[in-house]
Parts: sequence; structure tokens; C-alpha cells
Amino acid sequence: MTEDVNEVEVVYTTNDVYEAEIIRNQLHDGGIKCELDGDSQGGFTEIVETKLLVRAGDADRARQLIERRMTDKFEQPRDEV
Repeated sequence: MTEDVNEVEVVYTTNDVYEAEIIRNQLHDGGIKCELDGDSQGGFTEIVETKLLVRAGDADRARQLIERRMTDKFEQPRDEV
């Protein structure tokens, strides 16, 4: 069975709606259309999961961008000589 590139796939899940918004914007900047699911659950931020959804055809690239963001986020600053 061939995967439909237009099917929706979850590429990231978080309890931080603000983080989800930042990642969504970064994916949009990278040319990947992304939507959030669960981001407006009556003010229950940090309780309800927010899922980032992309087209299946963009999922691998989206995960790479998210992984790069997470690596950069936690990478220690390098001392400049």
C-alpha cells in the first residue's frame, strides 16, 4: 500500500502550547505547512497535549527541522577564542 503524501501525520507532541507555536512558525518558515491540534482546550495549557500536524510527504523533513531546533536549543555555547 502506497502512503498518501497528503495524509496528515503527527510530527511532534508537547504540553507547551507556546513551544508548539514557535515550532509551527519555524516549520512554516521552512516551507512546511503545519497545523496544531489541541492548542485551545479551554485554557488548560500545560495539561492538554498539543500535536503538530503536517502532510505525510513533509513529515521526515519536519522531524529533521524539529530535531535540529532541539539540538540547537540545548547545545552549550562555545567559547570564542
